Amino acid sequence: IFKLFTHLLAEKEEEVIRQVRSLLLLFVRKNYFEPSKDEIVEPSVVTLLTLDGERLYPSAADLKTLKIVYEVLAENSCNLQNCIEKAVLTLQYVRVHQQMLDEKSVILHNLAVTNIDFLMKNIESLEQNEKVEVLLLIGYIHKIYFEYVKEKACFERAEAECGLLSSFTGQLGKRTYFQQSDITQMTMCISKLKHHKSTPKSEYVSDCRLPVNVMLNDDTRMEKKKLLDEKHGELPRLNPLDQAVLLGLYAKLEHLHFKDDILHEELLTVLDVVLDQPQNFCVQLCALMLRSNVERHKTRTVERSMMQLEELVKCVSASDKVDKTPLFFCTPVPPRWELERQLANLLAELGCLSSALEIYQRLEMWEDVVNCYKGLELRHKGEEVVRQQIAKGETPHLWCLLGECTDDVSCFEKAWELSGQRSSRAQRNWGMLLYSQKKFEEAVVHFKLSLEVNSLQAPVWLRLAYITLELESWEESAAAYRHYCLIDSDNFEAWNNLAKCYVKLGQKARACKAFQEATRLNYENWKVWDNYMAVTTDLGAFDEVIFAYNRVLDLRGKHVDIEILKVLVQAIDENLEDNSGNPSIKYKSQALKLFGHLTAQVPSNGQLWLLYCKLVLAGSDKNLDDLEKAAQLIQKSNRYSIQQINWERDSKTLKEVLEIAIILGKVHLDWAECLDIKARISQILGTAKLALKSTDSKLEQYKTSLITPLPNEIEELHLKLKEILSAIVTKSTAT
Repeated sequence: IFKLFTHLLAEKEEEVIRQVRSLLLLFVRKNYFEPSKDEIVEPSVVTLLTLDGERLYPSAADLKTLKIVYEVLAENSCNLQNCIEKAVLTLQYVRVHQQMLDEKSVILHNLAVTNIDFLMKNIESLEQNEKVEVLLLIGYIHKIYFEYVKEKACFERAEAECGLLSSFTGQLGKRTYFQQSDITQMTMCISKLKHHKSTPKSEYVSDCRLPVNVMLNDDTRMEKKKLLDEKHGELPRLNPLDQAVLLGLYAKLEHLHFKDDILHEELLTVLDVVLDQPQNFCVQLCALMLRSNVERHKTRTVERSMMQLEELVKCVSASDKVDKTPLFFCTPVPPRWELERQLANLLAELGCLSSALEIYQRLEMWEDVVNCYKGLELRHKGEEVVRQQIAKGETPHLWCLLGECTDDVSCFEKAWELSGQRSSRAQRNWGMLLYSQKKFEEAVVHFKLSLEVNSLQAPVWLRLAYITLELESWEESAAAYRHYCLIDSDNFEAWNNLAKCYVKLGQKARACKAFQEATRLNYENWKVWDNYMAVTTDLGAFDEVIFAYNRVLDLRGKHVDIEILKVLVQAIDENLEDNSGNPSIKYKSQALKLFGHLTAQVPSNGQLWLLYCKLVLAGSDKNLDDLEKAAQLIQKSNRYSIQQINWERDSKTLKEVLEIAIILGKVHLDWAECLDIKARISQILGTAKLALKSTDSKLEQYKTSLITPLPNEIEELHLKLKEILSAIVTKSTAT
């Protein structure tokens, strides 16, 4: 057959694309929408379709058909001219082939990237509906490879191209049968722009029996929300393509970095809208499957979740010959066995382990069988099952499983040799075993070998990054975290640790950018903001320092970092340039607000009030208002500093108290110079004299009990204190 296609390539390229599309859809029907059938597969076919050493699902049907598609679109794509039809078909093939493999394939990913780039450059030449279909297809390809930012952009553009305007809103209504009063219920407000032509309904509507929406049948919770104003909650008539776009909105929400009850409600609200108008098999299947995934975590809905999955498994295993593929590539339909696996996983969670094991064994999902036995603390039973399968026919995958059961390194060695040194899993499991034994340096070697075979293993990059971080190999750790963040950019801890590596390497600017990503992904973690604050301080990005400090205060409440505040105040006081070359005095007003916020939360820190005083005087022409406020602040600083028990006995604290007293004297002298009213001057100087005399007498009393003299630095400060006290007395006498 392939020779026939090769012969046609030069003459009838359009015919080749049409025939290959038909073959791909045939493969889809047999693996997604028809019952499984036992068939003998030639080893050469399996070898050809095993990409990057990643195992094909053993019960995948009609692999010869996929082989032909692969040979035309992947191995011999250069013989076909670049055109939109070929690029779309190639992406459809990539999605299907990738779902047949255990892990992500670099070969398929590279093929996808090339064709996505071509399509995005030429997408405007497509009709509106075709454009939406392509954007949804590309969005789900990005999702497969963890490219969530690109995925989100595709789904948002598809929504815009479709002319859909959607938003979440609240309406009064009831959710339970016993609810007496109406309370706010989350709903969706959907409208469609008039200038967007509606897709003909018949184009995507399925002729087959649609999956049944299993009822909740709960004695408390209603089947659907009952709104007070039913007309206000009515939705416009959506065509199946619009519904597929809404499933894209679900996928976009699903990957938000926070998980809470509001997000849970948003997800269910989107699915309720889609399920309200059943029209297309793939759309209905995906909406019900996704709802089951959400509801499995709630006590009141977990039973419906299980029954719904059972219904979906029956639907995709039915023997009817009706075409169920319309909008298949615009929705996240999983292979038939993945749907059954979801059911088995839920059964295992509910404690129905025998039923779950039966499904796993029938599907030849031996890894899940082993994990099931591990959960039952019957590890030896898992080993027995794997050895039985090896006796029937050994594979690298089975030897890896045996190694997991026995912790025997020789099993991983055997898997590596059997795969022709192409099994990334063998090296990954080998590395994980060494990691569990705290042999970090040896584990690094095996993780690197695994990544050489397949560089799209996000968990391996993360593990390698963490180990090298523990080993303080900063360069290697930074490189590993960079690779991981390229695959999964939504892990704030990875960005945080990458920034830590950059800090250790002295690359403060790169650390700052990494921390910005970490704060974007986890806006509520005060420790990340604290780290970001430290780095931006080193960089002189004082606007970011102030913003980060305010954020820490919002999240943590009382948080005093004197070192960072000292740098900030000094920069403003000396009007140093920030990281952009701007004078730092411009940040004075923001810094004053920060200190006002901070001193309200931490009113008893003398050093804090001292810095506040210095900040008020920074860049000031020492006008009366500034001096009066500074005097009030330094008085508080002095009061809280001398409240410390035995402050004179600790050199560091003693030095701080003397410095505060000296500044107090200077500020009051300057303030007195600006006044004309003698009584007021006398009062100000009297306050300063009393404070300084108290500090001086306390220190003199302490010095009489000492055998050895105080350090020269302390003596110099004490002498300066006496000089200022003398100046205050002289000025007061003259007044």
